[in-house]
Amino acid sequence: MGLAQTNPVVGDFIYNQEQILALCDKAHRSELDLVIFGELALCGYPLGDLSYRQDVVVASERSLSSLAEQSIRFPGLTILVGHVSLAKNKRDPRQSADAIAHNSASFIRDGKILGTYHKKRLPNYDVFDDWRNFIPGDSNLIVEIKGSKVGVAICEDIWDPKISSSEFFNKQSVDLIAVLNGSPYTRNKQETRIRVASEFAQGTAIAYVNLCGGQDELVFDGGSFMLESRGHKILESGMETGLNSDTIRPVAESEHKTLWQVLVTGLRDYLNKTGQSKVILGLSGGIDSALCAAIASEAIGSENVLGVALPSRYSSAHSISDAKAVAKSLGIEYREISIEGPHAAFEKELALSDLAKENIQARIRAVILMGISNSEGYLLLSTGNKSEVAVGYSTIYGDSAGGFAPIKDVFKTDVWALSRWLNRSSGKELIPENSISKAPSAELRPGQVDQDSLPDYEVLDQVLKHLIEEVRSIDEIVTLGFDRELIERIDQMVRNAEWKRSQGAIGTKTTEVSFGKGRRVPLTTRFRTA
Repeated sequence: MGLAQTNPVVGDFIYNQEQILALCDKAHRSELDLVIFGELALCGYPLGDLSYRQDVVVASERSLSSLAEQSIRFPGLTILVGHVSLAKNKRDPRQSADAIAHNSASFIRDGKILGTYHKKRLPNYDVFDDWRNFIPGDSNLIVEIKGSKVGVAICEDIWDPKISSSEFFNKQSVDLIAVLNGSPYTRNKQETRIRVASEFAQGTAIAYVNLCGGQDELVFDGGSFMLESRGHKILESGMETGLNSDTIRPVAESEHKTLWQVLVTGLRDYLNKTGQSKVILGLSGGIDSALCAAIASEAIGSENVLGVALPSRYSSAHSISDAKAVAKSLGIEYREISIEGPHAAFEKELALSDLAKENIQARIRAVILMGISNSEGYLLLSTGNKSEVAVGYSTIYGDSAGGFAPIKDVFKTDVWALSRWLNRSSGKELIPENSISKAPSAELRPGQVDQDSLPDYEVLDQVLKHLIEEVRSIDEIVTLGFDRELIERIDQMVRNAEWKRSQGAIGTKTTEVSFGKGRRVPLTTRFRTA
């Protein structure tokens, strides 16, 4: 049996099918009896509201038929693949009137489709909209392969204790439960997947196969695995595409290494899948832009990354020297363009408040970067971290401008930790030590540092995790030992910044609650804790 990880592109049936056939060929040459692919591997996941389009669903069905026809090239090999299929009827009166399709998985062998299963449990939380986009199935499927009974489930089916498939498989003496998944990365999620799979299997062997690669703000981190009947792990894959039939990773990856791989993959696949190959970013000499430049260099090659320093009258000498240093260490192109001329012109023509004088500098920088972006074909990266995005510590249409935000879901304290790890693991100072150790500053006025406006990042990040990821109330956080006035201040900043976030660039999801389509909060609300 083989666990086949692919990196599909939503809607590119030819490309996705080519990946599947290549791994089927490898499985056949390895004399395997069964090869299992991930959730919606044939059409890509998440499909979103494209699932409402009949032409898309019909194209998926045609691709499935084509795959079945070509399976004759692999005699004796059973293929289990995820796809969408048109629903014959809509049995659940609560279902959206627009849903026309099932999230399905089919067994294929020797030119024939042996059976098709439809996902029962349709998740409707975080980034998942399956209940909106699909019609639930209501039956189980077992197929015999070389004398063994194989049952099938799809992702959320094994997470819901109300679904009775596990008991059904046990009563039918199933030998293996194959679970197709489109499970995006969040930290420490792999341990939870293994636990949930083991609990669902109830003493039956289980094969859990995940997608890999980036899709918009999601990164599917692979990690496909197999547990034998006693719950012992006998197979586990990494994050890469490919076929695994005999490997357990010998050493667990460090959290920072995995996070680095996810951030690199998220940016790389976003660029590849949208047909872009070059990025530009402002190099401030600070740690955030330095880390984003390092991620971009790893993702697409340093020769495709342009860093631009945009000094003002308030820029310190070390900001320029640190920007030059990171460009040199990464081998990226470096340009330096002073904003003094445009800055002075705006001051001459406009009567600006103190705040406007600060923000105009960030907006001048954005105009210059976007000018280069438009003229030379670069995608502009926004370099803000999650802490700043959370409290609105950025200038709208200024430093928040960009088409992708690589560290949007990485807290400032994690930016520091990841940068230190990167330097240690690379054996050299890719991120200048001064960028790591100096006090963070936007340098929009003389002597400015972030902590003039923000709490200490160590405290800020803890409170933000409680507010955003754990959805705790102010009263609950106070009981954890935090000052009420501080929490109320941070909570108000998060509320006030909601409108900024709604206009921000997408970025790779790394936590359970990221700013994006998985968190839906009204821009206008007057609720306050009593």
